[in-house]
Amino acid sequence: MKTRIKMLKVKIKSLAAEARIIRLEELRARGGSQLQQELYLHRVRDVRGEQRVSLLAYAFLRGKTRAACEPKYSEEPDWARVLKLVEKFGEALPTETKKQTAERLEDWRKVIVTK
Repeated sequence: MKTRIKMLKVKIKSLAAEARIIRLEELRARGGSQLQQELYLHRVRDVRGEQRVSLLAYAFLRGKTRAACEPKYSEEPDWARVLKLVEKFGEALPTETKKQTAERLEDWRKVIVTK
């Protein structure tokens, strides 16, 4: 089942590469053009957000604390998306239901108290 976690790691690396490619294309579309603005917004909103939730899911599945991967933050991530990734790529215990996985994730995210 560890190969599924490896697939999540590949997803994270792909998102990082995508962000680099978009940044390069932003630089090529200089001058404040509409294309440059659209590329910037896609990179900052969509790609960055998906990368963040993927990293949180990866940390949870590997048993790391949230503080280890995200020591400070200004706003909460999309926890529903994190749960979806955990369920998709996670190594589910034979006796654990989706509800129990969600409860474990909820406990995990509450460990960090200060922002």
